[in-house]
Amino acid sequence: MGAATAEARARALALHRRVVVLDTHSHFLTNAHALGRDFTRRHRPPLLWNPLRNQVDLPRLRAAGVAGTVFTVFASSLNRELSTWRACRRTLDTFDRLVARAAPQVVRADTAAEVRHAHAEGRFAAMPGVEGGHVLGRRLERLVALRDRGVRWFTLTHFLANRICDGHLGPRIHGGLSAFGRAVLDLCVELGVVVDLAHASERTFYQALEHLPRPAVVTHTGLRLGRRSQRFLTDDQLRALAAHGGAVGVLLCPWYLEPRGLLTDLDRAVDVHLHIAERIGPEHLLLGTDMDGDIWLPRGMRDAADLPELTARLLARGFGEAALEGLLGANALRILEAWEAPGTAPGPARRGSGAASPPRCGPSGA
Repeated sequence: MGAATAEARARALALHRRVVVLDTHSHFLTNAHALGRDFTRRHRPPLLWNPLRNQVDLPRLRAAGVAGTVFTVFASSLNRELSTWRACRRTLDTFDRLVARAAPQVVRADTAAEVRHAHAEGRFAAMPGVEGGHVLGRRLERLVALRDRGVRWFTLTHFLANRICDGHLGPRIHGGLSAFGRAVLDLCVELGVVVDLAHASERTFYQALEHLPRPAVVTHTGLRLGRRSQRFLTDDQLRALAAHGGAVGVLLCPWYLEPRGLLTDLDRAVDVHLHIAERIGPEHLLLGTDMDGDIWLPRGMRDAADLPELTARLLARGFGEAALEGLLGANALRILEAWEAPGTAPGPARRGSGAASPPRCGPSGA
């Protein structure tokens, strides 16, 4: 279909301004931590692929009407600090400084209600998430420490197997979840940390769904077409995820949108969203772009400021505004609320490290 008309894009942007738009998987923290990138400054986007440039920052997210982001912490096993746990904690320190420096425009949100409250006040909601359970090693208490730092989203693995479970690549050493992995899932339920099954092996995926009493998510993935790896979901996996009340996000990189995709048009992202909606319903879609995660974007989308273009094209293909409200944020907030166990204190309030908490937003907050 090609680019949306100016009228369609204006309608999409108006929708973005009215509803909560929450990206559940975004990697601005990578360059913020490694390069000292300023979240409040508008940066130049990459021409195609350039991990030293950013697709995301506050001015571009504001221009797109995005209300909040899950700032994903990823500590590579090849990081310069040798200890992935230390690298994870230091990246969370970077997140804390980012929120403090960007206040009052940016506020920390720990719950779905706080995200909504930030949006109502015209402020940007920031939530930390961690990608890759390898940072735990064999120590469950580290998950408690992450929750104390405000982490609400936790991806069990990243590409390869760890102590928790098998990943979609490499040897399958556990046959899915390990005994430690099941203990991690139980603790996630206790702490109110949403489990993300992106990068998990297929056996891990099904075992986790069977074990969890709350809906899981797959924040950033694609469709398993042809002989693609277990990084991508089959229709059967989509149906199983929906049967458990979960939701899935479409990774906005051409390589994930179609096999060997390089210069794929944004219309292909629309096709993938429609495929998922037709099979399991739009109530099981969420926004998980993976921007700044060493990806390039499809033609028609240069950076986060162009997110309304995706919405405009979805509207043109028959997505209603109610369905889009769910995809853009309401479905993610519904799942976040499902993990908010009664009586569980918010993460920053449980902080035991003595560190100063960044500004928070909520009915009783600033």
